[in-house]
Amino acid sequence: MLMTIIMLTMTLIIVVMLAVLIRSTNQYNLIVQNLVTASEFNFDFKETLDYKMYQYVIGGGDDFDTLDPLSDVSNALNVVEKLKLTTVRADNIKRLQTISAFLMNLRTKIEKIHETHSYQENMTSVDYDIRVLTELIQEKVQEYIFYETNELAVIRERTNQEITRTIVILGIVSIAVVILLWVFSFRISDSIVRPIRMLSENFKMVGRGDFTVRSEKGYDDEIQMLNDTFDSMVGQIEILLNDVKHEQENLRQTELKLLQAQINPHFLYNTFDTIIYLAEDHQDEKVIEMITSLSVFFRTTLSKGEDIISLREEEVHACSYLEIQKVRYRDILEYEIVIPEELLDYSVPKLTLQPLVENALYHGIKNKRGMGKITVKAWQSQCELFLQVKDNGIGMKQENLEKLRKSVLEEHKIGFGLSNVHERIQLYYGSEYGLSIESEYDLGTEVTVKLPLNLIRSEEQKI
Repeated sequence: MLMTIIMLTMTLIIVVMLAVLIRSTNQYNLIVQNLVTASEFNFDFKETLDYKMYQYVIGGGDDFDTLDPLSDVSNALNVVEKLKLTTVRADNIKRLQTISAFLMNLRTKIEKIHETHSYQENMTSVDYDIRVLTELIQEKVQEYIFYETNELAVIRERTNQEITRTIVILGIVSIAVVILLWVFSFRISDSIVRPIRMLSENFKMVGRGDFTVRSEKGYDDEIQMLNDTFDSMVGQIEILLNDVKHEQENLRQTELKLLQAQINPHFLYNTFDTIIYLAEDHQDEKVIEMITSLSVFFRTTLSKGEDIISLREEEVHACSYLEIQKVRYRDILEYEIVIPEELLDYSVPKLTLQPLVENALYHGIKNKRGMGKITVKAWQSQCELFLQVKDNGIGMKQENLEKLRKSVLEEHKIGFGLSNVHERIQLYYGSEYGLSIESEYDLGTEVTVKLPLNLIRSEEQKI
Protein backbone atom coordinates (compact mmCIF):
# COMPACT_ATOMS: atom_id res chain seq x y z
CA MET A 1 0.00 0.00 0.00
CA LEU A 2 2.82 2.37 0.88
CA MET A 3 4.60 1.63 -2.38
CA THR A 4 1.36 2.14 -4.35
CA ILE A 5 0.73 5.54 -2.75
CA ILE A 6 4.32 6.62 -3.35
CA MET A 7 4.23 5.48 -6.98
CA LEU A 8 0.89 7.23 -7.63
CA THR A 9 2.20 10.45 -6.09
CA MET A 10 5.39 10.36 -8.13
CA THR A 11 3.42 9.50 -11.29
CA LEU A 12 1.08 12.47 -10.69
CA ILE A 13 4.03 14.82 -10.26
CA ILE A 14 5.69 13.54 -13.42
CA VAL A 15 2.47 13.72 -15.49
CA VAL A 16 1.71 17.30 -14.40
CA MET A 17 5.27 18.43 -15.06
CA LEU A 18 5.29 16.76 -18.45
CA ALA A 19 1.93 18.34 -19.39
CA VAL A 20 3.22 21.82 -18.51
CA LEU A 21 6.46 21.25 -20.40
CA ILE A 22 4.73 19.76 -23.46
CA ARG A 23 2.22 22.61 -23.71
CA SER A 24 4.92 25.24 -23.32
CA THR A 25 7.19 23.45 -25.77
CA ASN A 26 4.44 23.21 -28.39
CA GLN A 27 3.69 26.92 -28.11
CA TYR A 28 7.37 27.73 -28.25
CA ASN A 29 7.97 25.53 -31.29
CA LEU A 30 4.92 27.01 -33.08
CA ILE A 31 6.14 30.55 -32.62
CA VAL A 32 9.66 29.60 -33.71
CA GLN A 33 8.21 28.03 -36.86
CA ASN A 34 6.21 31.21 -37.55
CA LEU A 35 9.34 33.31 -37.11
CA VAL A 36 11.29 31.09 -39.49
CA THR A 37 8.52 31.25 -42.10
CA ALA A 38 8.09 35.02 -41.77
CA SER A 39 11.84 35.60 -41.92
CA GLU A 40 12.20 33.54 -45.08
CA PHE A 41 9.27 35.41 -46.63
CA ASN A 42 10.66 38.81 -45.66
CA PHE A 43 14.24 38.02 -46.57
CA ASP A 44 14.19 38.95 -50.30
CA PHE A 45 10.53 39.58 -51.18
CA LYS A 46 10.88 43.36 -51.56
CA GLU A 47 14.17 43.31 -53.47
CA THR A 48 13.03 40.54 -55.80
CA LEU A 49 9.64 42.04 -56.67
CA ASP A 50 11.02 45.60 -57.06
CA TYR A 51 13.72 44.32 -59.36
CA LYS A 52 11.31 42.26 -61.50
CA MET A 53 8.90 45.18 -61.97
CA TYR A 54 11.74 47.56 -62.76
CA GLN A 55 13.12 45.15 -65.37
CA TYR A 56 9.69 44.72 -66.90
CA VAL A 57 9.03 48.49 -67.18
CA ILE A 58 12.39 49.42 -68.68
CA GLY A 59 12.12 46.50 -71.10
CA GLY A 60 15.24 44.66 -70.15
CA GLY A 61 14.46 41.80 -72.48
CA ASP A 62 12.25 39.80 -70.13
CA ASP A 63 8.58 39.65 -70.80
CA PHE A 64 5.89 39.67 -68.11
CA ASP A 65 5.32 35.91 -68.19
CA THR A 66 9.02 35.20 -67.79
CA LEU A 67 9.39 37.49 -64.79
CA ASP A 68 6.03 36.34 -63.40
CA PRO A 69 5.79 38.83 -60.47
CA LEU A 70 2.22 37.73 -59.75
CA SER A 71 3.46 34.28 -58.66
CA ASP A 72 5.62 35.99 -56.00
CA VAL A 73 2.56 37.81 -54.72
CA SER A 74 0.54 34.57 -54.72
CA ASN A 75 3.28 32.76 -52.77
CA ALA A 76 3.36 35.62 -50.29
CA LEU A 77 -0.43 35.41 -49.84
CA ASN A 78 -0.14 31.65 -49.22
CA VAL A 79 2.52 32.27 -46.57
CA VAL A 80 0.35 34.88 -44.87
CA GLU A 81 -2.68 32.54 -44.84
CA LYS A 82 -0.52 29.81 -43.35
CA LEU A 83 0.72 32.17 -40.63
CA LYS A 84 -2.88 33.13 -39.80
CA LEU A 85 -3.60 29.50 -38.92
CA THR A 86 -0.76 29.25 -36.37
CA THR A 87 -0.57 32.77 -34.95
CA VAL A 88 -2.01 33.26 -31.46
CA ARG A 89 -1.55 36.96 -30.78
CA ALA A 90 -4.59 39.05 -31.88
CA ASP A 91 -2.50 42.06 -32.89
CA ASN A 92 -0.29 39.89 -35.09
CA ILE A 93 -3.37 38.39 -36.73
CA LYS A 94 -4.47 41.96 -37.58
CA ARG A 95 -1.01 42.64 -39.00
CA LEU A 96 -1.31 39.53 -41.16
CA GLN A 97 -4.69 40.77 -42.39
CA THR A 98 -3.11 44.13 -43.22
CA ILE A 99 -0.30 42.34 -45.06
CA SER A 100 -2.91 40.39 -47.04
CA ALA A 101 -4.65 43.65 -48.01
CA PHE A 102 -1.32 45.14 -49.06
CA LEU A 103 -0.56 42.06 -51.15
CA MET A 104 -3.99 42.21 -52.83
CA ASN A 105 -3.42 45.88 -53.61
CA LEU A 106 0.07 45.03 -54.84
CA ARG A 107 -1.39 42.43 -57.20
CA THR A 108 -3.81 45.03 -58.55
CA LYS A 109 -0.99 47.51 -59.15
CA ILE A 110 1.09 44.89 -60.94
CA GLU A 111 -1.82 43.92 -63.19
CA LYS A 112 -2.44 47.61 -63.96
CA ILE A 113 1.20 48.09 -64.97
CA HIS A 114 0.94 45.03 -67.18
CA GLU A 115 -2.12 46.46 -68.90
CA THR A 116 -0.62 50.00 -69.29
CA HIS A 117 1.86 50.53 -72.09
CA SER A 118 3.05 54.02 -71.11
CA TYR A 119 6.66 53.90 -69.92
CA GLN A 120 6.44 57.08 -67.87
CA GLU A 121 3.22 56.11 -66.21
CA ASN A 122 4.46 52.60 -65.42
CA MET A 123 7.78 53.92 -64.04
CA THR A 124 5.87 56.31 -61.81
CA SER A 125 3.68 53.43 -60.62
CA VAL A 126 6.76 51.34 -59.84
CA ASP A 127 8.29 54.17 -57.81
CA TYR A 128 5.18 55.32 -55.95
CA ASP A 129 3.03 52.20 -55.84
CA ILE A 130 5.09 49.02 -56.06
CA ARG A 131 8.04 50.12 -53.96
CA VAL A 132 5.85 51.81 -51.36
CA LEU A 133 3.65 48.73 -51.01
CA THR A 134 6.62 46.32 -50.73
CA GLU A 135 8.13 48.67 -48.16
CA LEU A 136 4.91 48.65 -46.13
CA ILE A 137 4.68 44.87 -46.41
CA GLN A 138 8.27 44.52 -45.24
CA GLU A 139 7.63 46.82 -42.27
CA LYS A 140 4.51 44.88 -41.26
CA VAL A 141 6.36 41.58 -41.55
CA GLN A 142 9.15 42.96 -39.37
CA GLU A 143 6.58 44.14 -36.84
CA TYR A 144 5.06 40.64 -36.92
CA ILE A 145 8.47 39.08 -36.30
CA PHE A 146 9.20 41.54 -33.50
CA TYR A 147 5.96 40.82 -31.61
CA GLU A 148 6.22 37.09 -32.18
CA THR A 149 9.70 37.26 -30.66
CA ASN A 150 8.26 39.12 -27.67
CA GLU A 151 5.68 36.35 -27.40
CA LEU A 152 8.54 33.88 -26.92
CA ALA A 153 9.68 35.84 -23.86
CA VAL A 154 6.08 35.96 -22.59
CA ILE A 155 5.71 32.22 -23.06
CA ARG A 156 9.01 31.61 -21.30
CA GLU A 157 7.97 33.79 -18.38
CA ARG A 158 4.55 32.17 -18.22
CA THR A 159 6.11 28.72 -18.43
CA ASN A 160 8.50 29.54 -15.58
CA GLN A 161 5.59 30.80 -13.48
CA GLU A 162 3.52 27.73 -14.23
CA ILE A 163 6.42 25.43 -13.44
CA THR A 164 7.12 27.31 -10.21
CA ARG A 165 3.47 27.24 -9.23
CA THR A 166 3.22 23.57 -10.12
CA ILE A 167 6.37 22.75 -8.14
CA VAL A 168 5.06 24.63 -5.10
CA ILE A 169 1.66 22.90 -5.26
CA LEU A 170 3.20 19.50 -5.85
CA GLY A 171 5.76 20.18 -3.13
CA ILE A 172 3.00 20.94 -0.64
CA VAL A 173 1.10 17.85 -1.76
CA SER A 174 4.27 15.76 -1.57
CA ILE A 175 5.06 17.00 1.94
CA ALA A 176 1.53 16.22 3.05
CA VAL A 177 1.72 12.77 1.50
CA VAL A 178 5.15 12.14 3.04
CA ILE A 179 3.87 13.17 6.48
CA LEU A 180 0.85 10.91 6.15
CA LEU A 181 3.04 8.09 4.89
CA TRP A 182 5.50 8.63 7.72
CA VAL A 183 2.77 8.50 10.35
CA PHE A 184 1.17 5.51 8.70
CA SER A 185 4.48 3.67 8.22
CA PHE A 186 5.58 4.49 11.77
CA ARG A 187 2.45 2.96 13.20
CA ILE A 188 2.79 -0.09 10.99
CA SER A 189 6.52 -0.54 11.65
CA ASP A 190 6.02 0.02 15.38
CA SER A 191 3.38 -2.69 15.50
CA ILE A 192 5.93 -5.03 13.87
CA VAL A 193 9.24 -3.83 15.29
CA ARG A 194 8.18 -3.38 18.94
CA PRO A 195 7.30 -7.05 19.48
CA ILE A 196 10.44 -8.10 17.62
CA ARG A 197 12.53 -5.71 19.72
CA MET A 198 10.99 -7.10 22.89
CA LEU A 199 11.70 -10.61 21.66
CA SER A 200 15.28 -9.57 20.89
CA GLU A 201 15.67 -8.17 24.42
CA ASN A 202 14.35 -11.44 25.78
CA PHE A 203 16.97 -13.29 23.75
CA LYS A 204 19.67 -11.00 25.17
CA MET A 205 18.47 -11.70 28.70
CA VAL A 206 18.55 -15.41 27.97
CA GLY A 207 22.06 -14.94 26.56
CA ARG A 208 23.06 -13.35 29.90
CA GLY A 209 21.76 -16.42 31.70
CA ASP A 210 18.27 -15.36 32.75
CA PHE A 211 16.05 -18.29 31.80
CA THR A 212 13.06 -17.03 33.78
CA VAL A 213 12.14 -14.41 31.15
CA ARG A 214 8.90 -14.94 29.25
CA SER A 215 7.24 -13.05 26.38
CA GLU A 216 4.18 -10.86 26.71
CA LYS A 217 0.96 -12.07 25.16
CA GLY A 218 -0.13 -10.13 22.08
CA TYR A 219 -2.22 -10.56 18.98
CA ASP A 220 -2.75 -13.94 17.46
CA ASP A 221 -0.23 -13.47 14.66
CA GLU A 222 3.18 -14.66 13.51
CA ILE A 223 4.97 -12.66 16.22
CA GLN A 224 2.91 -14.37 18.89
CA MET A 225 3.84 -17.71 17.36
CA LEU A 226 7.50 -16.70 17.70
CA ASN A 227 6.90 -15.66 21.32
CA ASP A 228 5.22 -18.94 22.15
CA THR A 229 8.03 -20.87 20.49
CA PHE A 230 10.57 -18.74 22.38
CA ASP A 231 8.90 -19.43 25.74
CA SER A 232 8.84 -23.14 24.99
CA MET A 233 12.47 -23.11 23.88
CA VAL A 234 13.65 -21.17 26.95
CA GLY A 235 11.78 -23.54 29.24
CA GLN A 236 13.42 -26.53 27.62
CA ILE A 237 16.84 -24.85 27.71
CA GLU A 238 16.40 -24.12 31.41
CA ILE A 239 15.61 -27.78 32.07
CA LEU A 240 18.54 -28.93 29.95
CA LEU A 241 20.87 -26.42 31.60
CA ASN A 242 19.96 -27.68 35.04
CA ASP A 243 20.60 -31.22 33.84
CA VAL A 244 23.96 -30.13 32.41
CA LYS A 245 24.90 -28.46 35.70
CA HIS A 246 24.17 -31.65 37.58
CA GLU A 247 26.12 -33.64 35.03
CA GLN A 248 29.03 -31.21 35.32
CA GLU A 249 29.03 -31.60 39.08
CA ASN A 250 29.05 -35.36 38.70
CA LEU A 251 31.73 -35.09 36.01
CA ARG A 252 33.83 -32.89 38.28
CA GLN A 253 33.70 -35.42 41.05
CA THR A 254 34.38 -38.26 38.61
CA GLU A 255 37.41 -36.45 37.18
CA LEU A 256 38.78 -35.87 40.64
CA LYS A 257 38.28 -39.48 41.58
CA LEU A 258 39.78 -40.54 38.27
CA LEU A 259 42.87 -38.45 38.98
CA GLN A 260 43.13 -39.92 42.44
CA ALA A 261 42.68 -43.42 41.03
CA GLN A 262 45.42 -42.71 38.53
CA ILE A 263 47.83 -41.52 41.20
CA ASN A 264 47.10 -43.83 44.07
CA PRO A 265 47.80 -47.39 42.78
CA HIS A 266 51.01 -46.63 40.93
CA PHE A 267 52.23 -44.29 43.65
CA LEU A 268 51.34 -46.77 46.41
CA TYR A 269 53.17 -49.65 44.76
CA ASN A 270 56.40 -47.71 44.42
CA THR A 271 56.14 -46.21 47.89
CA PHE A 272 55.46 -49.54 49.59
CA ASP A 273 58.34 -51.11 47.66
CA THR A 274 60.61 -48.39 48.99
CA ILE A 275 59.30 -48.81 52.56
CA ILE A 276 59.91 -52.57 52.36
CA TYR A 277 63.43 -52.00 51.09
CA LEU A 278 64.15 -49.53 53.91
CA ALA A 279 62.67 -51.89 56.50
CA GLU A 280 64.76 -54.77 55.24
CA ASP A 281 67.79 -52.50 55.44
CA HIS A 282 66.76 -51.58 59.02
CA GLN A 283 66.48 -47.87 58.20
CA ASP A 284 63.70 -47.40 60.70
CA GLU A 285 63.79 -43.63 60.81
CA LYS A 286 63.42 -43.43 57.03
CA VAL A 287 60.54 -45.87 57.24
CA ILE A 288 58.83 -43.69 59.83
CA GLU A 289 59.39 -40.56 57.74
CA MET A 290 57.94 -42.16 54.62
CA ILE A 291 54.91 -43.56 56.40
CA THR A 292 54.30 -40.20 58.06
CA SER A 293 54.60 -38.36 54.73
CA LEU A 294 52.31 -40.95 53.11
CA SER A 295 49.74 -40.46 55.84
CA VAL A 296 49.84 -36.67 55.40
CA PHE A 297 49.61 -37.08 51.62
CA PHE A 298 46.44 -39.17 51.70
CA ARG A 299 44.84 -37.11 54.46
CA THR A 300 45.20 -34.05 52.27
CA THR A 301 44.06 -35.99 49.21
CA LEU A 302 40.82 -36.91 50.95
CA SER A 303 40.26 -33.48 52.60
CA LYS A 304 36.87 -34.60 53.91
CA GLY A 305 35.53 -34.62 50.35
CA GLU A 306 36.21 -30.89 49.80
CA ASP A 307 37.09 -29.79 46.26
CA ILE A 308 38.48 -26.41 47.37
CA ILE A 309 41.21 -26.30 50.00
CA SER A 310 43.63 -23.68 51.26
CA LEU A 311 46.95 -23.09 49.54
CA ARG A 312 48.55 -24.10 52.85
CA GLU A 313 46.97 -27.57 52.61
CA GLU A 314 47.93 -27.84 48.95
CA GLU A 315 51.53 -26.94 49.87
CA VAL A 316 51.61 -29.65 52.57
CA HIS A 317 50.22 -32.15 50.08
CA ALA A 318 52.89 -31.34 47.47
CA CYS A 319 55.59 -31.30 50.12
CA SER A 320 54.62 -34.76 51.47
CA TYR A 321 54.66 -36.12 47.92
CA LEU A 322 58.12 -34.67 47.27
CA GLU A 323 59.42 -36.03 50.61
CA ILE A 324 58.29 -39.52 49.65
CA GLN A 325 59.82 -39.25 46.19
CA LYS A 326 63.03 -37.74 47.54
CA VAL A 327 63.65 -40.92 49.51
CA ARG A 328 63.29 -42.96 46.31
CA TYR A 329 65.23 -40.56 44.08
CA ARG A 330 67.68 -39.14 46.59
CA ASP A 331 70.50 -39.17 44.04
CA ILE A 332 68.68 -37.05 41.44
CA LEU A 333 66.02 -35.02 43.26
CA GLU A 334 65.98 -31.93 45.38
CA TYR A 335 63.18 -29.39 45.74
CA GLU A 336 62.35 -25.95 47.04
CA ILE A 337 58.94 -24.46 47.93
CA VAL A 338 58.71 -20.67 48.10
CA ILE A 339 55.19 -19.49 49.02
CA PRO A 340 54.69 -16.20 50.93
CA GLU A 341 52.85 -16.56 54.22
CA GLU A 342 50.17 -14.03 53.26
CA LEU A 343 49.03 -16.25 50.38
CA LEU A 344 48.68 -19.51 52.28
CA ASP A 345 45.09 -18.90 53.38
CA TYR A 346 43.72 -18.32 49.87
CA SER A 347 41.60 -21.04 48.32
CA VAL A 348 42.76 -23.24 45.41
CA PRO A 349 41.29 -26.37 43.78
CA LYS A 350 42.53 -29.53 45.43
CA LEU A 351 45.22 -31.49 43.56
CA THR A 352 46.57 -28.45 41.71
CA LEU A 353 50.28 -28.59 42.62
CA GLN A 354 50.85 -32.34 43.14
CA PRO A 355 50.08 -33.38 39.50
CA LEU A 356 52.42 -30.61 38.25
CA VAL A 357 55.17 -31.73 40.64
CA GLU A 358 54.71 -35.36 39.57
CA ASN A 359 54.89 -34.34 35.91
CA ALA A 360 58.11 -32.38 36.54
CA LEU A 361 59.67 -35.40 38.25
CA TYR A 362 58.75 -38.15 35.79
CA HIS A 363 59.04 -36.20 32.53
CA GLY A 364 61.77 -33.73 33.45
CA ILE A 365 64.13 -34.78 36.23
CA LYS A 366 64.19 -38.55 35.56
CA ASN A 367 65.13 -38.02 31.91
CA LYS A 368 68.18 -35.91 32.81
CA ARG A 369 71.49 -37.15 34.06
CA GLY A 370 72.68 -35.82 37.37
CA MET A 371 70.95 -33.95 40.15
CA GLY A 372 67.69 -32.18 39.32
CA LYS A 373 65.67 -29.59 41.19
CA ILE A 374 61.97 -28.82 41.38
CA THR A 375 60.98 -25.32 42.52
CA VAL A 376 57.44 -24.40 43.59
CA LYS A 377 56.61 -20.69 43.79
CA ALA A 378 53.53 -18.53 44.39
CA TRP A 379 52.89 -14.82 43.94
CA GLN A 380 50.03 -12.44 43.38
CA SER A 381 49.47 -9.79 40.75
CA GLN A 382 46.56 -7.42 41.28
CA CYS A 383 43.51 -9.69 41.61
CA GLU A 384 45.17 -12.89 40.42
CA LEU A 385 47.12 -15.67 42.12
CA PHE A 386 49.95 -17.42 40.27
CA LEU A 387 51.45 -20.81 41.16
CA GLN A 388 54.51 -22.10 39.35
CA VAL A 389 56.24 -25.48 39.23
CA LYS A 390 59.66 -25.29 37.60
CA ASP A 391 62.25 -27.97 36.96
CA ASN A 392 65.70 -28.01 35.42
CA GLY A 393 65.12 -31.34 33.72
CA ILE A 394 65.48 -32.39 30.13
CA GLY A 395 62.89 -29.91 28.84
CA MET A 396 61.23 -30.14 25.42
CA LYS A 397 61.90 -29.15 21.86
CA GLN A 398 59.58 -26.58 20.34
CA GLU A 399 57.50 -29.05 18.31
CA ASN A 400 56.99 -31.27 21.36
CA LEU A 401 56.06 -28.23 23.45
CA GLU A 402 53.43 -27.16 20.91
CA LYS A 403 52.05 -30.69 20.83
CA LEU A 404 51.80 -30.77 24.62
CA ARG A 405 50.13 -27.35 24.77
CA LYS A 406 47.57 -28.40 22.19
CA SER A 407 46.83 -31.69 23.89
CA VAL A 408 46.55 -30.11 27.36
CA LEU A 409 44.52 -27.06 26.32
CA GLU A 410 42.34 -28.69 23.65
CA GLU A 411 42.47 -32.39 22.93
CA HIS A 412 43.87 -33.68 26.28
CA LYS A 413 45.00 -36.95 24.73
CA ILE A 414 48.40 -36.81 26.45
CA GLY A 415 49.50 -35.16 29.66
CA PHE A 416 46.45 -36.45 31.56
CA GLY A 417 47.43 -34.85 34.89
CA LEU A 418 48.04 -31.42 33.31
CA SER A 419 44.81 -31.66 31.29
CA ASN A 420 42.84 -32.56 34.38
CA VAL A 421 44.20 -29.63 36.36
CA HIS A 422 43.60 -27.20 33.49
CA GLU A 423 40.04 -28.38 32.87
CA ARG A 424 39.07 -28.30 36.53
CA ILE A 425 40.41 -24.76 36.94
CA GLN A 426 38.45 -23.54 33.92
CA LEU A 427 35.40 -25.40 35.16
CA TYR A 428 35.59 -23.53 38.48
CA TYR A 429 36.68 -20.07 37.35
CA GLY A 430 36.26 -19.65 33.58
CA SER A 431 38.28 -19.83 30.38
CA GLU A 432 40.58 -16.92 31.29
CA TYR A 433 42.24 -19.06 33.97
CA GLY A 434 44.27 -22.27 33.76
CA LEU A 435 47.76 -23.46 32.83
CA SER A 436 50.51 -22.03 30.66
CA ILE A 437 53.56 -24.09 29.74
CA GLU A 438 57.07 -22.93 28.81
CA SER A 439 60.05 -25.18 28.09
CA GLU A 440 63.49 -25.23 26.50
CA TYR A 441 65.29 -28.36 25.55
CA ASP A 442 68.05 -29.40 27.99
CA LEU A 443 67.19 -26.42 30.25
CA GLY A 444 63.91 -27.36 31.88
CA THR A 445 60.18 -26.71 31.97
CA GLU A 446 57.93 -24.39 33.95
CA VAL A 447 54.18 -24.70 34.34
CA THR A 448 52.31 -21.63 35.63
CA VAL A 449 48.83 -21.74 37.10
CA LYS A 450 46.64 -18.62 36.94
CA LEU A 451 43.82 -18.37 39.50
CA PRO A 452 41.54 -15.55 40.68
CA LEU A 453 42.62 -13.96 43.93
CA ASN A 454 39.31 -12.38 44.93
CA LEU A 455 37.98 -15.54 46.51
CA ILE A 456 36.83 -16.13 50.06
CA ARG A 457 39.61 -17.41 52.24
CA SER A 458 39.47 -21.02 53.19
CA GLU A 459 38.90 -20.18 56.84
CA GLU A 460 35.84 -18.10 55.93
CA GLN A 461 34.63 -20.83 53.58
CA LYS A 462 34.72 -23.41 56.33
CA ILE A 463 32.75 -21.10 58.62
